[in-house]
Amino acid sequence: MTAPCRLAAEAGTPRPPALLYLASVAGLSPLGLNVAVGLQPILAAGEPMDAGGRAAAVAVYALGLGLGQPAAGDAADRWGRRPTILAGLALAGAGALLAACATGGVALLAGRFVTGLGLASCLVVPRASLRDLHQGSALQRSMAILSVVFAIAPAVTPPLAWLLAQLFGWRAPLVLIAWLVGACGIAAWRSHRETRPAATSVPDRASWSLLVRTRSVQRTSLALAGAAAPFFIVAAAGPAALRESTGAGPGLVALLLGGSYLGFALGNQWVRRAAAVPSRIHMAHGLGVVGIGIALLAATLAWPAVWLWGLALTLCAIGHGVVFPAAFSLVLQDLPKQAGLATAAIGTVHMSTGAASAWIAGSLPLSPQVAVVSMAALLVAGGCAAWFLFPLAKDRT
Repeated sequence: MTAPCRLAAEAGTPRPPALLYLASVAGLSPLGLNVAVGLQPILAAGEPMDAGGRAAAVAVYALGLGLGQPAAGDAADRWGRRPTILAGLALAGAGALLAACATGGVALLAGRFVTGLGLASCLVVPRASLRDLHQGSALQRSMAILSVVFAIAPAVTPPLAWLLAQLFGWRAPLVLIAWLVGACGIAAWRSHRETRPAATSVPDRASWSLLVRTRSVQRTSLALAGAAAPFFIVAAAGPAALRESTGAGPGLVALLLGGSYLGFALGNQWVRRAAAVPSRIHMAHGLGVVGIGIALLAATLAWPAVWLWGLALTLCAIGHGVVFPAAFSLVLQDLPKQAGLATAAIGTVHMSTGAASAWIAGSLPLSPQVAVVSMAALLVAGGCAAWFLFPLAKDRT
C-alpha cells in the first residue's frame, strides 16, 4: 500500500493551502449541479430541450454523482486518494466538454451524466483525505470549513450562469465548468499528496456488507438524504415554481435561489464554531431547522410572496448546512479504516435520493409549486423519521 504522505506523518493536519485546495476541488460538484439552475430560463426559451429535459439536466448529473461515488470510494481505499482524484477529474473534463459542445438534448444530458460520474471523486477524496489527517472535533471543524466553500459554489452559480448565458449563449456556463475542471486537474496533478494511511482496509465484499449493516451509516445516510432533498428539488423545479407563483423574472429567480443558499454557509459556520458539540446534536438541530423551512415553504401555497420563498429556502439551506458536515464527521469517525467507502456510502444515498426526487418533481402532473412543496415535505419527513425514530425501532427488536 501507499505509505502515508509526509504531510500526514509529520504534521497530522493539512497546512492552510492544502485545505483550501481540497475545498476548491470539493466545490466543483455543487457548482456543476447548480449551473443548470441558472441555465433553465435560457433553455426554456428554446435551446435545446423541453421542461422535462431541463429537470433531467439536474437529475442525470446528480445520478452520476450518486452512481460514481461507490467506485470512487473503492478506488480511494484500494489504490489511493491521488490516482482516484486524477482519474475522476479527467472523466469529468471529458463530460464537461461533451455537454458544452452538445448540439441536442441527448448529447447535453449524456455530457452532464459523465461529468457527474467524474466529479463523484471530488465528493469522496477531499473528505477521505481530511479523515486521514484529522479526528474528533478537529475533523468536524475541518469538514465545516470544507463545506463553506462547498456552499459558496451553489450560491453564486445560478446568477453567474444566467448572466453568462445572457451575454454569450447557453454554452458559456458549461464551458466555464470544463475550464474549472481542467484547472483543478492541473492543480491535483502538481500538488495532491497521497494521504491514505497504511492501515486502510482494502475494499472487499465484507467491507461493503459492514457499511450496509452499520447503524450510524444507515441512520445518517437517510437523514442527510432527507435534509438535502429540497436543494435538489428546488434546483430542478424551483425556477418554474417561483416564476409561476410570484411572477418573478429569470434574473430575480436566479439571484433568489443562489442567495438563499448562502444559508448553507451559515450552517457550516455554526458547526465550525461549535465543533466541540457532538455530531449527533448537530444532526438533530439541523433537521429541526429544515423542518421549519419546509413548513414555511408549504405556507407559500397560500401566500406566494418572494420574501416568504426566500425565508423558507434560506432556513432549509441553514439546516442542510448544519447536517452536512456533521453527517460526514459522524460516519467517518465510526469507520476510520474505511474512509473512502464510508464517504461513498453516505454520498451515494444522498445524491441518488436527490436525483430521483429532482426527476420526479420535474415530471409530476402538478403545478411546479405544488410539486416542489409536496416532494420536499415528503423527503424531509422521511429523513427526520430515519434519524429520530429509526434507532428506537432498532432498540425494541
